[in-house]
Amino acid sequence: MRNPIARLFAWTRARFSSSRPTPQIPTAPAPTPPEPGNPHPLDGSLTGGDTAALWVTPHGIDIRPRPAARPPVPEAVGIAPGAMVVDTVTGGMGRVRNVAPNGMISVEHPNGYAWKACAVRAANSIERLNLLAADAAQASRTYRQADAPTP
Repeated sequence: MRNPIARLFAWTRARFSSSRPTPQIPTAPAPTPPEPGNPHPLDGSLTGGDTAALWVTPHGIDIRPRPAARPPVPEAVGIAPGAMVVDTVTGGMGRVRNVAPNGMISVEHPNGYAWKACAVRAANSIERLNLLAADAAQASRTYRQADAPTP
């Protein structure tokens, strides 16, 4: 048997050759779907009249809707300087030093370690007691030069 693969292809081509006429089945024309109304992103019809922003990124140009309002600043939520809070991302506890207008909150632990957080919650009673105990322990550890005995 010489060249079985070529013979197989020849046999397959012969079976499906176009020498036989294919029957034409009459079909009804397909209904045309209605044209979707694509709003133009810059004319204000994107999401209920909101405006859109044009973002140029390394991956291309994006058109994104601008949010209607900024999220509330933590001061409006009730977080003021001096409040005892828990950072929900890292789990650290401390007192709020200040709140920036962009929403970043500076938190300081009684041992002096400070960090910036964006998501905090008010400390519950047990966490408040732990912070007060750490504050008292730090106050007892502070050594002032005026309190030092003179030799």
